[in-house]
Amino acid sequence: MPSSLAPACSTIPNKMAEYSVVLVEPLYDGNIGSIARIMKNFGFEELVLVNPPKLGGEARKMSMHAIDVLENARVFKNFKEVKNEFDFLVATSAISATDKNSMRNPVTPEHLQESLKTSGKIGLVFGREDHGLNNYEIKSCDVLVCIPANPSYPTLNIAQSAAIILYELKRSEFEKKLHKRKKFRRLNKVEKDVLIEKYDSVIDSVHVGDYERGLAKKTFRSLLGRAFVSGREAFTLIGVFRKISEKINR
Repeated sequence: MPSSLAPACSTIPNKMAEYSVVLVEPLYDGNIGSIARIMKNFGFEELVLVNPPKLGGEARKMSMHAIDVLENARVFKNFKEVKNEFDFLVATSAISATDKNSMRNPVTPEHLQESLKTSGKIGLVFGREDHGLNNYEIKSCDVLVCIPANPSYPTLNIAQSAAIILYELKRSEFEKKLHKRKKFRRLNKVEKDVLIEKYDSVIDSVHVGDYERGLAKKTFRSLLGRAFVSGREAFTLIGVFRKISEKINR
């Protein structure tokens, strides 16, 4: 059973995924404080510490306004105890699989959300500052995530790694919310077909030659394929092309 720096709250079942940041045998309490601050920045609340150092003034100083995250951290003696606490574990590593290593191929942070289409409790596991996670710990996890970096010096500071991964998870969540709104939602097939129809009507009215018409239509379709056109933008353009066609036909 875990010990705690403060009374642990009971977990309320939720269909949505619940994320925890798990630090395995961190060496420096300042890094723990920095990660608590980063968690607070991106809206993550549960910090899990495996055999951590004593948390002193440096941890509290680096945590800034995230002292509640630090004080509510759950502490475990070893990684085996942590495994039973989560439904899904994500290992982080600076080094991916090689020909001499049987570790699974990693995903990058931007693709992590696609690998986490699951509910329940998810632990984001970060290793020791000096040599990361060992093979047993990585094999105990369900997914391995690796941050692309300079091959000659791929190891990032643990707080920097946490910031990148937590940002990507929060960004994916934020974008999903935005795309539900018409202003930020990408145009659907019906809107796209109507937009092309109205544009083609304008082109047929102003170009006589088949070559010019074909080129103009092909160019517009290429632009639509490359650009992010929202539902609201499509609605505006459809209205513009409709008015142009009406004036030309008059």
